[in-house]
Amino acid sequence: MRRFLSGALPFYALALLAMCMYLVLYRTALFDLNAIVQGATGSAWFPAFMFVCVLLEAVFPYFGYFPGTALILMSVALSPKSVDGSVVIAAWLAIILGAVLSYAQARFFRPFLQRVASKAALRRCESLFDAYGAYARIALFVHPNACAMYFTALGLLGRNLTRELAYLCVGAAAAVGILFVIVTRLVSSVGPTDDGQLQVLLAAALVAIGTLAGLYTAWRSERAA
Repeated sequence: MRRFLSGALPFYALALLAMCMYLVLYRTALFDLNAIVQGATGSAWFPAFMFVCVLLEAVFPYFGYFPGTALILMSVALSPKSVDGSVVIAAWLAIILGAVLSYAQARFFRPFLQRVASKAALRRCESLFDAYGAYARIALFVHPNACAMYFTALGLLGRNLTRELAYLCVGAAAAVGILFVIVTRLVSSVGPTDDGQLQVLLAAALVAIGTLAGLYTAWRSERAA
């Protein structure tokens, strides 16, 4: 069970955050996010707006779960035709820049971590990353937050960034493709919606991916034993 949770919990946590943002964005009257997104999609500054939103979400951990993905889903749901090549490229670049910034701030704080953490704990983290790091790259294909957390771990452990950039570029492209292309196809088939259904679907997908990751982690541990 512990091995299962070690693989599944990060995705479950993201799903929980997604549902919390769903409740805040769609089930409260704090502000009219639909009006904000509708105004942005009709503006020439929409690619820049999307870049900033995704960048804030992709920097870990300072902005927590900034609703960048929620805004992407809403913009696609409210106006699928507003998503063109410039918006896709802006979101892709934002995920990459956010991951690099997460790595940089983790490297900055690494000397502090080495002073407050025991060498045994650091060695344990190194061994876990060596065992599961390759599979953690799957997170790059899922969500900007997961991508940022992975690169934060790279920075804290002092790993090389250069050889991970190819995975980052491909993962960011896959994440953008999922958020834009697939969702656009879904919206075109069911019609525009603005009631948060796509955010709930995102949370459900994260739960499913987390369950698969947890089962695989448990199976791999049993096989190794």
